[in-house]
Amino acid sequence: MCIHVTETFTVDDIFHDMLEQITKHRNSNTLSCQELKKKLKQNLRGKRFFLILDDVWVKGNNYQELKELCSPFDVGMKGSKILATARREDAIRALGANGLIAISDLDEDQYFRMFMHYALNGLSVDDREFEPIGRKIAVKLHRSPITAAVVGGQLHGQTIAFWKTTATLDVLNDTMGALRWSYMQLDMDIRRCFEYCNIFPRRFKLEKDKLVHLWIDIAQGFVKTGRETTDMEDVAERYIHELQSCSFLQPEETGYFSIHDLVHELAQTIAGSDSFRIENASWQREEMEVDVPTDARHLFVQKYDGDLISKKILQMENLRTLIFYTVGRAPVEEKVIESIFKRLQKLRVLAITLSSEHHGRYIKKPDKISVSESISQLKHLRYLAIRAKVACRIILPSTLAKLYHIQMLDFGNCERMELPTADLISMRRLLLPLTGVKFPNLGRSKLLQTLPGFTVRDEQGCELKQLRDLNKLRSSLWIRGLENVQTKKEALEANLAAKERLTQVSLEWRANRSCNPEVQADVLECLCPPTSLTKLNIMNYKGSSYPKWMVCKQNGGPKDLKELRLTGWNLFFVR
Repeated sequence: MCIHVTETFTVDDIFHDMLEQITKHRNSNTLSCQELKKKLKQNLRGKRFFLILDDVWVKGNNYQELKELCSPFDVGMKGSKILATARREDAIRALGANGLIAISDLDEDQYFRMFMHYALNGLSVDDREFEPIGRKIAVKLHRSPITAAVVGGQLHGQTIAFWKTTATLDVLNDTMGALRWSYMQLDMDIRRCFEYCNIFPRRFKLEKDKLVHLWIDIAQGFVKTGRETTDMEDVAERYIHELQSCSFLQPEETGYFSIHDLVHELAQTIAGSDSFRIENASWQREEMEVDVPTDARHLFVQKYDGDLISKKILQMENLRTLIFYTVGRAPVEEKVIESIFKRLQKLRVLAITLSSEHHGRYIKKPDKISVSESISQLKHLRYLAIRAKVACRIILPSTLAKLYHIQMLDFGNCERMELPTADLISMRRLLLPLTGVKFPNLGRSKLLQTLPGFTVRDEQGCELKQLRDLNKLRSSLWIRGLENVQTKKEALEANLAAKERLTQVSLEWRANRSCNPEVQADVLECLCPPTSLTKLNIMNYKGSSYPKWMVCKQNGGPKDLKELRLTGWNLFFVR
C-alpha cells in the first residue's frame, strides 16, 4: 500500500485513501476520523502489511496529525513495516520512526549516463562529439535527476552548436534556474498550457483527454491551429507530447500524467495569482482566514461546502475556471449552486463533483440531480461537468440550449437523462452513459468528436441519420436500437464508412425484439464501418447472411481488423 501524503493533507483523507486501496471501495465522506480509524483496524487486524507514506511534510502545527497517521497500525501481524519518505528529518521523527536512511546522490558517471540517455536516446549521432560537452552540462546540474530529464529533453535533437551554447549558461547551476531555462525553450502557446496545469495540486493525476479539452475550452488562445483543416485536439495532443518529451509531464498509467514536485513549483511561480488552489484542510485549518485572491482566473477546490462558496468563491467574479473536486460533509443547497450560475458569469469551465451522501436541496432525492434554469446565464461556458459518486438521474433545464458556446458536456455517472433539443453547433465532446440518454437532433453538432453511444429511437430527431454528418467522430462509437432501422436507405444515412477516425464500433440489436432476418441483413450490409477500424462488436444479430464487407476485402470495410466479437447471434440463420 503506497500513499502520497500531500503538503496540505488531512488525516481523514489519508485514512480514506488507505481504506480505498485495501477494500477497492471509496468510503462515505460522512464518516468521522475515528470511524475511519476503526475500519482500518478491522481490515488490518492480524494481517501483515507494508505501508509506504511518500513525501511526508512538516508544516505549521501538524505534528499531532503526523503521529495520528500511524495510529491504526498497531494491530498488524508481526513483520508489518511502514516506510516513509520525506525531505526533512523532523517529518520522519514526528511519525515516530525507529531509524533513518539517508539517500545518497548518484555518482558522477551514473548521473552522466542518465543525462545522456535523455539527451541522445534514439538519435543516430556520433556520441564522441557530444560527450565532452554533455559532461560540462551535467556537472552544472548537480546530479539532480529531474534536471537531467528536463534539460536533457530540451537538448534532444538539437545541434552541436546549441549544446556548446548551453554549456556556457550559468543559470544551469541552480536547479530552479535550469528548469526555468528549459521552460523558456518551449513555444509560447505550450508554455501557457503548461502554466495552466498549476491549477491542480501536487502529484494530481492529470487525465490526458480532459486536459486537452480544458486547454481548448478555456478559449483564450491556449491552443492554436495553423490551418483550418487541423483540429485543435490534434494540436493539443502535440503539446502534450512535447511536454512529455522534456519531462514537464510524466506518464502514469495509460492516459494519465503527473507533474514532478519541482516542476509544479516552477509552474506555480510562473502562474502567480492567475491560478489558485484550495487544498484539503487549508480551508478548515485557517477557519475562513485563507487569503483567496479575488482577481484569480482559475480556481481548483479539493473539498468544498456551501460556506466556502458563499463567503469566498462568489467574490471571485473574474473566474474563468472553477473545478470542485469533491464535496465536504456539509450539504450544499440548490440556491448556493444556483448562485454560481448567477454571479460567476465569466466562467468558461465549470466542473462539480457531488457525493453519494449529498442530501441538500440540490439533490431532491439521493438518485436525482436537478440543474437550475439559471445555468443559461453562463453564456461564455465551454466546459460543463456534473458528476456524482454514484449513478443517478440528471434533470437538465431547457435553458441549457442557450449555452451556444458549449464544447464539452460531461455527465459520466448519470443513469437517465434527456438533453434539450438545441443547436449546440460548437459541441465537440459528450461524455454520457451508453444507455438511457436522449439527445434529439444530435446531428446538428457537426464538430462532435467524442460520442460514447447513440440509441436509435422511433422518434423524430433520434433517427440513425443523425449520425450522417458527424464525420469527426474518433475512437469508439456504440450504436444501439438497430431494431428501429427498417430499410437500407436508413442504414446508409449513418454514413459510417466516412468516419475515418473511429477505431472501435459496436452495433447492437435489442435481444428480445423479433426482427425480420432479411431486414437485419440489409441493415448490417449498409452499416459498413471505416477502413481504419481495429475492433468490431456485433450483438444480437439474427440476419440471414454475413455482410459482404466482412467476408470480402474488395467490398470495403475494415482493412486491419484485429478483434471481432459476435454476441447473441443465432447461428441457425447465418449461412
